[in-house]
Amino acid sequence: MLSAKDLPTAPAGYQWTHFSEIKAAFAQPEGWYVKEIKKNGSMGYFVSKEDIDNEGAFKTGLSVNVVRNVPAKSGTAKFITQASQPHTVLGKPWSNQNQAFASFGVLVRIADPVGGDFMTHNLAIGNDQTGTVYLLVFEAPADHWELARKIAKPMLKNFLLDTDI
Repeated sequence: MLSAKDLPTAPAGYQWTHFSEIKAAFAQPEGWYVKEIKKNGSMGYFVSKEDIDNEGAFKTGLSVNVVRNVPAKSGTAKFITQASQPHTVLGKPWSNQNQAFASFGVLVRIADPVGGDFMTHNLAIGNDQTGTVYLLVFEAPADHWELARKIAKPMLKNFLLDTDI
């Protein structure tokens, strides 16, 4: 279990948020909101600029969905492929292998004529040893993306996942 003593210093303007059930910690911008939702065996965690409880949704923030018991080497790459279709992919999808985790990412612009276009930075991280896939999606309105991506960068680079989950 992660404890405060196990964590490095949070980036300036951020604090650590723990999600004990998945033994993970994420950098949370100060003043942002956190919400956990567990439903039908899936776990969703949200770090958002808007208060989901008051507004019913968020426009800018990070969602973390955790899927357990995924067959080895199938879930993470498949997520990135699905996340990018049929939307506009910006840049080339990327991948990385780090210890027990394989990760795949893509930046996507999603057209929405009703609510306005938005951007998503999609990151799928798979632990083939445990069959767990973490689906991280930072999203923001396209017209605010340049500012939002500066906030997203520390969130998407400063998180800790337990290799036993």
